[in-house]
Amino acid sequence: MTPADARPAVELSTSTAHILATAFTGLAEARSEVDLLNAVLVYLRPLGPFAADLLLTTEFADNVPTHARIVAHWSEAQPLEACPRDTDIDLGSHLSISRLWYDQSAPVLLEDIAADPRCDDGYRRHMAAIDVAAQAMLPLHSEAVGRVIGVVVLHFHAPRRFTSEEQYVLKTLSCGLASFLASRRLLAEREESLQQAERQRRMLQAVIENLPIGVYLAEAGTHKPLLANRIGVETLAQKRVEPDGKVYYEAYTIYRQGTTDPLPFTELPLYQTLSTGEPRSGVVDVVSKEGRGIVTLELSAAPVRDDGGTMFAAVVVYLDVTERNRLEAERTQIRDELIRTQAQALAERSTPLIPLGDDLVAMPLVGALDGPRADQIIEVLLAGCAARKARWAILDVTGVPHADTAVAGALLRAAAAVRLLGVEPILTGIRPDVARALVGLDVDLRGVVTLSTLQEGIHYAARTQGRGR
Repeated sequence: MTPADARPAVELSTSTAHILATAFTGLAEARSEVDLLNAVLVYLRPLGPFAADLLLTTEFADNVPTHARIVAHWSEAQPLEACPRDTDIDLGSHLSISRLWYDQSAPVLLEDIAADPRCDDGYRRHMAAIDVAAQAMLPLHSEAVGRVIGVVVLHFHAPRRFTSEEQYVLKTLSCGLASFLASRRLLAEREESLQQAERQRRMLQAVIENLPIGVYLAEAGTHKPLLANRIGVETLAQKRVEPDGKVYYEAYTIYRQGTTDPLPFTELPLYQTLSTGEPRSGVVDVVSKEGRGIVTLELSAAPVRDDGGTMFAAVVVYLDVTERNRLEAERTQIRDELIRTQAQALAERSTPLIPLGDDLVAMPLVGALDGPRADQIIEVLLAGCAARKARWAILDVTGVPHADTAVAGALLRAAAAVRLLGVEPILTGIRPDVARALVGLDVDLRGVVTLSTLQEGIHYAARTQGRGR
């Protein structure tokens, strides 16, 4: 660009250039919208308006501003002041003329509202009612935002012609004011974003600190600790960031669960997640630093990625399940003991030994017979016969639904066992299938009394007892 190209299209007078410089200095030093309007009023007041408003656009439809808010106002009758921010102006109904400036970067000059064809009758009547004969609208078009973010409106009591120099300066001021206003808006939005981010950080920190599980965050690549919450620190009785710079797998002694075998750090869920970028989980034993000895931790690790999908850290959450495992082991032991006791009681109820006299006992069998129950029958039968000094023992199989060689063999073993104690066995309730099974065993059944019913067995023992006397 040549020096000639850099010169403005309109030659400015020395006084105007000085005022313009003063206005831009004021814009640079402004701390509020009132200060911004005050800065440009250095040039605008001498033009003769009786009032000036700074409006900021607030709502849009199809990129056309539909609502605006007056944020600063000046008039001859009152000093410059900020305006309440709780009321928006409906541009479509109150200032339909705004459609002239919403997409403009140059000032819109209504030098004589009564004669300007761009103004409709309704607008003319409204302006006449408030004694406005001319207006200058300076659209605040921001390149950074990409649209008009506001407008400065100057109100004149009488028609007003604007010189080329005035039009040039008005355009320059509107561009400058838009730039500084946009900067303030972007800065305010950034500050609000930072405040929101800080609030979210504090909320997240509060949540993490009060979780009932340990949280540990490690940096990708270096594996260095970035964060550890209160529960995580208390679980392992370790500082939040190891003072010697050790990473997590160097700071703790870690074993495979339930053993004293050291676990290679490459098998830790957090290490694997940092290496592969995939979630991992596991259970380990860790030596606690607070005198608790070995604690068992359930671990679950997951990657932490940025918006581009790159993993920059990994987090592992861990839960101390030492006490839970101890309680579960106790419950399991109690449950197993209860099951054993119930099984024993059930077995005793399923193999009752009934005394029918001083030297006669009977055991009515009900239900299927298998190996364990056969052993239980023999055990109960031998103990009962010995305790009562019985001479006869009746085994009644009327309630046994099915009989095969296994059942027959169990009955013969029971009979042979009591015979060794000097007790005469009596089998009652033998059905044809039981008889076939006994014959099929091809054993000597001599010495084993077999009768059809329990009642006959009782009569047999009574008769035998009578003869013995």
